[in-house]
Order: sequence, then structure tokens, then C-alpha cells
Amino acid sequence: MSAPPTPPAEMPLFKDSRFKPMSTPCERADSYRPGGFHPVNLGDVLGQRYRVIRKLGYGSFGTVWLAIDLTRLSSYIALKIYAANVDSANELSIHQYLSANCQRDANSKFVLLLSDYFTLQGPNGKHICFVTKPMGPSISTFLNASFEEYDPLNPPTRRFSTSRNKHILKSILSGLKFLHDNNVTHGDLQLGNVLLPPRDLSTLQQSELEQNESNSQLDPLVRKDGKADRWSPKYLVVPEPLDAADVPQDEEVIKLIDLGGAFYSNNPPASVVTPLGLRAPETILQDKISPAIDIWSFGCIMFGLLTDNVLFELFTFSGERNTIDDDHLLQLSEIIGPLPEDMLAKWPRRGLYFGSGGNRLNTSPFDFDDSPFGQAKRARSKGRRDPPVPLTSLEDKFHEYRLSDVDAAEANEIASLLRDILHIDPLQRPTAAQLLERPWFRD
Repeated sequence: MSAPPTPPAEMPLFKDSRFKPMSTPCERADSYRPGGFHPVNLGDVLGQRYRVIRKLGYGSFGTVWLAIDLTRLSSYIALKIYAANVDSANELSIHQYLSANCQRDANSKFVLLLSDYFTLQGPNGKHICFVTKPMGPSISTFLNASFEEYDPLNPPTRRFSTSRNKHILKSILSGLKFLHDNNVTHGDLQLGNVLLPPRDLSTLQQSELEQNESNSQLDPLVRKDGKADRWSPKYLVVPEPLDAADVPQDEEVIKLIDLGGAFYSNNPPASVVTPLGLRAPETILQDKISPAIDIWSFGCIMFGLLTDNVLFELFTFSGERNTIDDDHLLQLSEIIGPLPEDMLAKWPRRGLYFGSGGNRLNTSPFDFDDSPFGQAKRARSKGRRDPPVPLTSLEDKFHEYRLSDVDAAEANEIASLLRDILHIDPLQRPTAAQLLERPWFRD
């Protein structure tokens, strides 16, 4: 049988996949192509010292694995293998810079730093590999994990107490203080990048940690043409993140991860990768950015943890950035407060929503959305333009959705704190260091 053709460097449509269809809940099989993911099979030894025993996760960047360090008895590490087309040079530079400064900074323990790195040459190109301590699930994964028993009449929810949330938020602030004190802005602060510590792996047998055909879902990859594929692994492995540690709160060290969107604060990029709903006003308007964008994202995260709700509900179905940005700015101007004139001047489409005197017009971003979603929405309204529904203020929204263990007095204190954090003017936002000195975080 002749050798198969080299796959294209671009991700194909599902119908054009070279593999037979499969429903494995993990990365697409076609991620393994030139410029894409490195093929890893359980038991592989990488970097001449790390033997892979378990898949922890994956993303657009590549894959993450649990491995044994063969040079140290019973020592486990996490191995993040980047796709060959991912430029991680800036992230590596920042990691090296931070590692050189971490010894003198107690807050460095709140950021997951590298213990090693190496490059890996494979059939899909050259891959950078980051080695770190293993961690437990992200806060996002933990809160959104499915329940073994589900009652549709009384659906369970997974949320933290306010005391636990305060501990998490202080950990995030401590990590931000370390980064900001060392001239680094995270740029992608979200609960998916905040990890809980894992249970003590030294108390477990290797057999309890490793994946294999008998205890995990390993789905063989089969080409449609029946040929052997040199660019992919033998099978796809369903990730199994490590369980979170069950330790006293004062012993729990929560860490910020993923500096792929980070930058040196004195040399900011033109754009950042902050999740849409967590963007600061200056990010939306493509204005000058600074560490204050992390503080804004932190404020949105704080609101979410303490209310089990989102601060800005963005409808991203259209995919049109103008629509999403306009919707975000309109919500921001009602929930937080009117944008100052210098910011309004940088909003190219504000005339669609405000009259010359600043009065709110009877329009919405979807009136100008040319995507199929926007067209369908206008068709359903049959040309009617209902007046915009006013949104409640930050304080009112927090009081409405606050967790049940937050009394009125504490709610007032938190709402005041959020008002300071979510200041329209980035120069007026408190720093991470200043926030850690606020009474609510010190109690």
C-alpha cells in the first residue's frame, strides 16, 4: 500500500477529515497535522526523561499530560506540549524573567512557573514543551463539572461559600501582585486560568494515576483510506484532570496559569486575548492598555463568584465584532455609568445609539447586524423597534444576585469595592497591592 499524502496545514472541514468519524470528547483528530499537535501515546518518553502516563487536558494551544520524571523517584510533572504553529517565544521569555525574580517574592507561589522546558521535533514540526508542577482542575472546570446524580426538578448547583470565594480572590490578587510588581500583565485573566491544587500524588500508587485501555477511554484513530498515519497518535485519549486537594483553606495554594497572552507592562501589544465579557473599556475601544485591564477582569470575576451570575451578558451568536463591542459598551454605560467624552470619541458607532445631545436612541446593536443571526432577529421583529430595556446599576445587580450567605452590610461593602475596581478610568482603578490592603480582603 502506498504512503498517504501529507495532510494540509489548515484544519479541514469535518466532512473533509482524513479519519473515520468519531465522537470522542477531546481534541479533533485533524489537530494532528503539519504545524499542529505532536502525537503522544501513553508510555512515550519525552525530553529523554518524562514518561507520559495520563492526559490532563487540551486546548487550541496543544495538549497537557501527567508524566513521571525518570530522573527523580516517584516525581510527577505536568507537560504542556504546544502545537508547532504556536509561537510561545514571548511566553517563554516572560517565564524565564519571572523565574529569575521569584526567589525574593513570596507571592510567586500564586503563579504556576516553569521547572523545565525543552523542544521536541516530531512529524508535525518543532514543539516547545513546558514542564510544571501538576495542578488540579481550574475553578471554571470545578464549578461546571457534571453531577453523578441529577434531579431535573431540583437541579444541583456547585458554588463556593463567600469565605472560600474570598480566599480564591485573594489568591488571584496575590498572583497579580507578583506579576504586576515584576512588570508583567497577565492579559487573559479568567477562571479557566485559575487552578486548584491537586491531591497529594505521593500518597497514590502509579496505577491509580495512569490511564490505560482498561480504565480510560482510548479511541483508535482510523483513516478513511485504511492507511497508516504518521502524523497522529494511535488513539485519542479522553482527558482526566487530577482531583482537587481536600485540604484546609489556609493550606490551599491556588495558582494563576497560562501566560500565553501576557506581556511586559512597559511594552503592551496592540491587542490582547482577554475573554469578551471580561474586557476593560479601553480594551474594547483599542485604547492604550496597562495592568489595569487585569484589575477590570478581576472585578468581573469577583462579581461572578459572589453572585453566581455574569456582569455583562453578551450575545456572541452573530460573530460580528462590531455588534458584540457595541452591545458591551451599551451595557457598560448603563451598569457602570456613562462613558466619559474622551472614550465616547473613540467609539466609532456611538452615533447609532445616541443623539447629538447624548440622549439614548431607540436602537440596538442587532438593528445593524448583517449576520444571519441579526437578519433573522430583525425578521422576527417585523420592523418594530422596541425601546431599549434599561439595565440595573452595578450596586442593584449585586444586591439582587448576591449569595445567600452575604448579609446586607457585607453586600454594601462588596458593592463599594466593586465600584472602585470597575472604574471606567484605568488610572483610577486600585492596584492589586492596594486591594489586598482593603478591609474586606484582610478580614
